[in-house]
Amino acid sequence: MATKGLAAAKAAASVLRPARPSPAINAPISPLRHLATARRPLPDLKTVGSSFGTTINDVVLAASAGGIRRLLEHRAEPRVPLKAMVPVNVREPGEDGDSGNRISFMFVDLPCDEPDPVRRLQVIHGDTSERKSGGESRWIGDILGAIGYFPQPVRDAVSHVIASPLVFNLTVSNIPGPSDPMYMLGCELEEAYPVVPIADRHALSIGVTTIRDQACFGVYADREVLPDADLVAAAIDESVDELLALSP
Repeated sequence: MATKGLAAAKAAASVLRPARPSPAINAPISPLRHLATARRPLPDLKTVGSSFGTTINDVVLAASAGGIRRLLEHRAEPRVPLKAMVPVNVREPGEDGDSGNRISFMFVDLPCDEPDPVRRLQVIHGDTSERKSGGESRWIGDILGAIGYFPQPVRDAVSHVIASPLVFNLTVSNIPGPSDPMYMLGCELEEAYPVVPIADRHALSIGVTTIRDQACFGVYADREVLPDADLVAAAIDESVDELLALSP
């Protein structure tokens, strides 16, 4: 019981651990949106992951950190760690999915202050491994579920806090897609770019959808706050190239 209590306390601390709002992405947003894209062969991400002993999701997070670091450099802003909210599937392997998705979250620090791409990947891998071993995403799911039993004014207040840039800077989501060919009217689906919703004062989100042997990055941004979203997408692509070139 004490171990479970400690794990729950760590999960709550992870949610409430303050983020440092970034002027580049944590500003009031407009109704205008832009989707920038990048596409990589999925084997590239697998090669990097196997070379450095990490998961594909770690590679996605490291490439995202590299892309945001380039944005901060371009804006002449301090390169600082940013806190990402990362959706996680918590459905048990034996569940058939009839009850719908079971999604929770991890909160991962993106080391945008680290100039070495391999070191960024290693730091992220250490962070995600520790959070997974402690079952952080399941505890966070339980905490968020418990909030649903609070009175409506309390739920609204808590939701407002959790969705603020004081809790996280941006969302980075890895969405596995179909591994088999899919067709519509005889045309094969070749690419699909995710649009991860953004909340107020969160001008940027990054999503990845895998379609067979392709990883499709969708960089969704407020067009006024972040008109250089295409720069982020290109920098994510370059970050994968850097990791590939350094793979043993």
